[in-house]
Amino acid sequence: MNMKSTSQHMNWGALLPAYVILGGAALLALGGAQEISQNNGHPFGVALALFASAALFGVLAVLTWMNWRAARFRASRWGLYDQTGQKGGFLKGFLFGLLGVFVVHVVLFFAAFTPAAPEAVKAIASIALLPYAVLYTVVPIVTGYLTRFVRATRI
Repeated sequence: MNMKSTSQHMNWGALLPAYVILGGAALLALGGAQEISQNNGHPFGVALALFASAALFGVLAVLTWMNWRAARFRASRWGLYDQTGQKGGFLKGFLFGLLGVFVVHVVLFFAAFTPAAPEAVKAIASIALLPYAVLYTVVPIVTGYLTRFVRATRI
């Protein structure tokens, strides 16, 4: 029987544009953090640029993990036994994502409006609360699809 390895099933053509675009943006953010630091910029700007770079590299890591997991599943289908992935899982992931966003929202709300909190904590928490309407839709949908993907590629 002709066994194929996981590396032979990797779809590098799908990952290459992500590496070029997101990797370039992550390196640009990393360079921006260094530039802000060299020009005596605000440390908060340096931290934001480093966070953006780490987030973009994190997205690249998740995409690579997803590609590897799908390749491993495809390779197992060529093996001795036929694999079929499990169905469903979107709603469970959606609800866990929604719960996670809600918990972080409550923590930020209390941090922003607690009288005993330092002013810097109040300011950062109140600014972090501004884009939360978007996170209530994006994060649960992404976690729902990731949970569905994990179930579909389970060996």
